[in-house]
Amino acid sequence: MENIASMTEYEIISTTISIIALTLSILIPLLQWIWRKWIVKAKVKYYSTGQATLFFNKDGSYIQINGIVESEGKTTTIKKIKIIVTRKRDDLKLNLTWSHSVSPVSQSILGNYVQTTELSHPFRVEADNFACAFVVYSDIFNSSGIKIRNICANLINETQEIYQEINYNQALNRLLTSASYINAKGQITNECFWETGKYAVDIIVEYGEQDVKSFPYEFYISEQNYFELQKNIDEILITQLKINYRVNSYFYAPQIEIRERKTDKA
Repeated sequence: MENIASMTEYEIISTTISIIALTLSILIPLLQWIWRKWIVKAKVKYYSTGQATLFFNKDGSYIQINGIVESEGKTTTIKKIKIIVTRKRDDLKLNLTWSHSVSPVSQSILGNYVQTTELSHPFRVEADNFACAFVVYSDIFNSSGIKIRNICANLINETQEIYQEINYNQALNRLLTSASYINAKGQITNECFWETGKYAVDIIVEYGEQDVKSFPYEFYISEQNYFELQKNIDEILITQLKINYRVNSYFYAPQIEIRERKTDKA
């Protein structure tokens, strides 16, 4: 008590300010941590690069969409990205989930451009930062792919018989005109989701604890895109024949423009 009583007014003020400064130096970082950890929520945004690629092969109809994910205000984990594609003509929907992530960096090897892929998995986006999401979306149950493979399996015996008799061009012509091939082609045609016209895409991002946000986009398939994808139907059915004759297969995967879709606001 004597020490306090003997302190001058200046010393008391100085000591008080020091105590307050020390307290604030402890409290401010603590409050900031509490704010970031428990109060602030991440605000996830999705930006498409404007490019998408359509596929139709033995795995059915699927799509790659190139985009970027941003997390505003807080670091978060992107747990899953899935999409709902709606064909506007008849409102038929295709539900797809991320299956593979594609590296945005490509390498040229002997004149051929090569990109690396990996199985899609949750990834972390730092606060106020971006992460690439070049993603292939496909049917995790592969329901259409199973149907297509079963259809192709029905042609194996006929393909083997043709292979034993004649050269590739003769074998191809004989297979293309067979009744079983024509029937199989009609069945696989029905499995192709892509046709000329408009499509809506809802990109659904699951992140954080249980947060979900949807981003509306749209694209258009031209007659040229449709024509290229239809070529893949024959390619699917003659793949085994090409394997027998050691002829390379080629599947078309047209690139399309994808853009934000306007939606009605409540």
